[in-house]
Amino acid sequence: MNFGLIVDVETTGLDPVVDKIIEIGLLEFCWDEAVAPRVTRSYGSLHDPERPISADIIRITGLSDAVLAKQAINWEVVRDFFRRTSVVIAHNADFDRSFLLNSGQLDGLDRPWACSLRHIDWRRLHCGNLGLNYLAADHGFVNPFAHQALFDCATTFRLVAPHLSELLQRSSEKEYLIKAVGSPFESKDLLKQRGYRWDAQERVWSRVLGESALVEERQFLQEHVYKGRGSHHEHEKSF
Repeated sequence: MNFGLIVDVETTGLDPVVDKIIEIGLLEFCWDEAVAPRVTRSYGSLHDPERPISADIIRITGLSDAVLAKQAINWEVVRDFFRRTSVVIAHNADFDRSFLLNSGQLDGLDRPWACSLRHIDWRRLHCGNLGLNYLAADHGFVNPFAHQALFDCATTFRLVAPHLSELLQRSSEKEYLIKAVGSPFESKDLLKQRGYRWDAQERVWSRVLGESALVEERQFLQEHVYKGRGSHHEHEKSF
């Protein structure tokens, strides 16, 4: 029997160096070749950041300084979940992973991570917006309490369970950061629809892809962005 762990954290901001976790959700599930994924246990907790949280975070999470006061994550419970899992899954996993690793509470418990945003080809499944709650709506259900950690975990589990094999296979691939260097301005909407994000500092559209998708992506850039005009100006960077 294999065990997986779905994780979600809510935080005081976007920077794992200076911002703090204020809520964690963990949902463990098991599966094997004969048994479909099923939930085995869960844990959720608030955590007092010992500083006022911003109005934006209050609006997004529904949490407040009063609600968080004197709350604390039981990190030994969290470590117990991590000890027996073979894969950790999160929606936009880079975000959750960076906060958890920066907390120092999981030292010695590094596990393989998979991203339910990146490692399932949602566009092949005709999903447009890849936000968690939009994906839920595309699959005919609603996350009743968005940005509450355990509910986000449950939503993620319901989305990934039918696609677990694809998720695990793609998460094991070598990954590359693709930069559409010098792309024409008129291609920005097409790139955005394709999953590229604008890097304001480098002033370039980029996305992360697994190795198996590189050939198709090169062809897309040549045919639809650069339209055969010389090199496709793709910059690859191995993680």
